[in-house]
Amino acid sequence: MERVICLKWQSEEKYFQQMAGKKVAWTISQPEDGLVRAGYPLYDQQLLDFVRKFKASPLYDHKYRKTLRHFHIKPKLNELTVSQALLINNARVANALLSLIIDGEDVQRGTWATAMQAGYFYQLLKLVDTDDEVEEKK
Repeated sequence: MERVICLKWQSEEKYFQQMAGKKVAWTISQPEDGLVRAGYPLYDQQLLDFVRKFKASPLYDHKYRKTLRHFHIKPKLNELTVSQALLINNARVANALLSLIIDGEDVQRGTWATAMQAGYFYQLLKLVDTDDEVEEKK
């Protein structure tokens, strides 16, 4: 039996592997009051394309909160929830957490930057691809 790995996210996996540990640049504004304020993250086109592609795919879980709770994971993005998802080793959980991360940017600026820098996108996509492996005869 030979295993054939699903390659649909291969280029994204490689991209997120390279981006793990790297900081994302932010815009900065300095209004008349003299206080420097962070604006918003400057995401590159590859990340924006991934978000669009994932959100349009059948892997995007519109009910990610329910899915995560079903597996006894709080629908929050932090090291604990990602570790729990990786231990469960289930593509459905990984999809739900990726969906939470993608939607999280609308709620809190920098969510994608945090997920990229911490390697969450990479680790979760690896789990999605591994769980999608197909076995073929000879």
